[in-house]
Parts: sequence; structure tokens; C-alpha cells
Amino acid sequence: MAAKRKTKSWEELTFADNFLFCKILESEPELCRELIELLLHIKIDHLEQPQSEKTVQESFDVKSVRFDVYTKDDRRIFDLEMQTTDTKNLPKRARYYQSAIDTDNLAKGENYTKLKDSYIIFICLDDIFGKELPVYSFENLCREDKNLKLNDRTYKVFFNAKNCDKLKTQEEKDFFKFLKGSKAETSLSKRIEEKVEFAKKNSDWRKNYMTWQQTIDEEKEISFEEGAQANAIENARNLLRMNLLTEEQISQAVSLPLEQVIALKNELKTES
Repeated sequence: MAAKRKTKSWEELTFADNFLFCKILESEPELCRELIELLLHIKIDHLEQPQSEKTVQESFDVKSVRFDVYTKDDRRIFDLEMQTTDTKNLPKRARYYQSAIDTDNLAKGENYTKLKDSYIIFICLDDIFGKELPVYSFENLCREDKNLKLNDRTYKVFFNAKNCDKLKTQEEKDFFKFLKGSKAETSLSKRIEEKVEFAKKNSDWRKNYMTWQQTIDEEKEISFEEGAQANAIENARNLLRMNLLTEEQISQAVSLPLEQVIALKNELKTES
């Protein structure tokens, strides 16, 4: 079993930690605008107030989405996600996030042409695709003719801080080096560094972080317990299919109640 990840103290936090990343960009719209411009090489005239941890859930029985930093201008929507570990599900997560953005922004009866361009931006510390590129940009193309774009105006961009030396500009390189722990050297990174130091003196944010971290730890514990339960059920199913052990023995082996093992056995009979 992997060791439990140590919770960072308030003093240890950096801009690469989700809490400060969200708080600073939400409280500093101009900084958020400049960061998006730097990452995407675009110009933004006016950016709406960024929202940190914006939650979208279309109905109670579907999985909700919680965006790290969500903002938009007149014709584009941006979601910035700070990702310090490779969870192995980022491509499909990006797909789900994009669908949530579209559903949230198109009112009933509106024409599909009203959909804004959407950008899902993952700022990753690791190379999740393993090709040693500093950035991986995706949009939908025709498989038979790679020059033909679907033009659905959806974009998924994954940055790889590990290979940031290959980025085009010094400011981009410096930003990602700063994320990895180096001292800021260029304008944007220096200003972010100042905001981080200023944030450390904010007692309200400190209290919020303690509450936020407790909530995250509780969610992780629930997720772990649900995963362990699902694993025990699958193991019980496999043992029942093998038909080598009694229900009582399987119950003890996988730590499930005997009644649940019997119910699983009845389900397997129904399926066969």
C-alpha cells in the first residue's frame, strides 16, 4: 500500500499547489488574463471575473465538474487546471469538462452556433504523454485528411513543465521553472511570486486552507473506501465464478458480509 501523502503546511505552499493557484488567479483577474495570453499566445481585450472551483452539475444523478479556474471573454471560455500528479485520466477528464462547459453555456432553444470556443488547459508538472514535448495541443481533425479541421472550436492543451526548456519564449520557460521551484526571473513570474508571498500573510486564506484541506482529505478517504469496496466485490465475483470456495470462505477472504456474497452469487446465476 502506498504511503499516505503528507499534507503541506500553509508555509510550504507554492503557486503549483491548487489552493494558492485558484485563490491568486481568482483575486487577480489581470494576472489571470496575462497567464492565459502567455500560455495560448493570444490576446484578450477583456476577461470576466475568474471563478475558482466553479461547480457544474446538470442533474443530481450525473457526475459534477469542479473547475480550478474558470473564466471567459466575449467569445471564448477558459478552464485552467493545475495538475501536479498524473492521474492517468486527464484526456477523458478534459473531454468531460468540455461537454460540461457546453451544456452549461447553451440555453434551451438556442442554436448551436451560440456555443463559444472552449479551452481546457492542464498545467502539468510531468510529461503525461511521454513524448518529451513541452506542450501538447489537441483539436478535432479528419482522419482521412489531416488538413481538414472539424472546426467545432474546442481545444485541449496539456503543458509539460518537465520539458519547459523547449518552449518558445523565455517568459514561458521561466514560468514553468518557477512552478518547479526556481526563483522567478521574468515579469509575470516575479509578480506571481510576489502574490504568493503576500498571500502567506493573509490570515483569512490560511484559515480557508485548513478547512479546504480537511474537506479534500475527507473526499480522498471516501474515494479510497469506495475503491476498496468495489475491489472486494470484484474479487468476490471472481472467486464465485471459480466455484472452489464456500460463500463463508469467500466472505472471510474478501471481508464482505456473508449476505452480500450470497446476493452476488444470485446475481451471477441471473446473468448466466
